[in-house]
Amino acid sequence: MIEYSYKIIKSLRFAKHRKHYNKFVIEGKRIIQSALEFKLNIGYLYCSEHFIKENSDWIKNNIKNKSIIKKVDKKQSVRISNTKSPSGILTICDIPPKKPLNMNICRWVFIDQITDPGNMGTLIRTCAWFGINNIALSPGCADPYNPKSIRAAMGANFGISLYTNVNLHTFKNSHKIIAADLEGTDVNTYVFPNKCVLVLGNEAHGISNQNRKYIKEYISINKLGIGNSLNVSSAGSILIYLLMNK
Repeated sequence: MIEYSYKIIKSLRFAKHRKHYNKFVIEGKRIIQSALEFKLNIGYLYCSEHFIKENSDWIKNNIKNKSIIKKVDKKQSVRISNTKSPSGILTICDIPPKKPLNMNICRWVFIDQITDPGNMGTLIRTCAWFGINNIALSPGCADPYNPKSIRAAMGANFGISLYTNVNLHTFKNSHKIIAADLEGTDVNTYVFPNKCVLVLGNEAHGISNQNRKYIKEYISINKLGIGNSLNVSSAGSILIYLLMNK
């Protein structure tokens, strides 16, 4: 097991360094608990003295090999953390290797140039909750291994397959491609086909121009109250739930 310098750990908050080392950082007991449950290949656990003292039972029950625990003082904990108030436990994970798309999988969510890492993480968490195990990301998306994405996903990254830099036209001959639009068919009456891709577009601009030509059908969420639109995370949650339950 490699012990990385604090400088390298801190550098993993940037995409170019995550790509260079093929690593990303996770923080917090709940997320690390998920990583352990999914048997991820994690590195050393950097724990503050306070965390070790307050979580002795959790450490005893979950960390079989105590030699992977590296005690850090408060200053060091702040230095390597990606948050203003460090949780006191941090580790490094491998970014999963890329694998080819499996066109036999019936239902996909395609994330089209969503740039906010918080929205990215929330959508990953939603997909995992409702049973979408495969998510395709277009070029230009926020990095799903960005620290903010990881925190928003709350460990959901570990149980699903993420495919980055995927072009939507890859699905045009195998799946019906569907997207949300205010003028689309009411999703309450819409029947999702067995093999389909649900496209969720950019927060400000919606579906990108280069991908609109591949959309076969549009669906909409009926407004019952007031407001101009829904946040992509909120709309995505509703549509993903219906996709997997209709």
